[in-house]
Amino acid sequence: MAFAAKGSKGESFLAVVVGGGTAFGLIVLTSRAWKACHVDASGSVPNGVALLFMGLPLALIVNLVLFNIVFRYAGKAFLFSLVAAALAIAIADLALFSWQGTPAGSPGTCPGNIPPWWPKSIPT
Repeated sequence: MAFAAKGSKGESFLAVVVGGGTAFGLIVLTSRAWKACHVDASGSVPNGVALLFMGLPLALIVNLVLFNIVFRYAGKAFLFSLVAAALAIAIADLALFSWQGTPAGSPGTCPGNIPPWWPKSIPT
């Protein structure tokens, strides 16, 4: 029994819930990292506004497109497709955080703009 058939409204709902939730989580994580390291990543625009109008749409688009592609082509099993899509989004969000969450070009108080609470076992 399929909980969300491929190409259905259920798949679209899952894409928005999983992709939107993780995009919001990525923006919160980036904001906390910038605050911990006193990073002024956007120059004259406050960091919160930059994340809201530039970071959130980028993360949302990446997560929604990636979820739809992986979920649709991962296989016929619902749970396997869902786990594969969530794993792909987690890897993509880690890459986005490494790219914009720890901006090496912006001066900050932390070495490499990596916050002290970030686990050493997870590369950035």
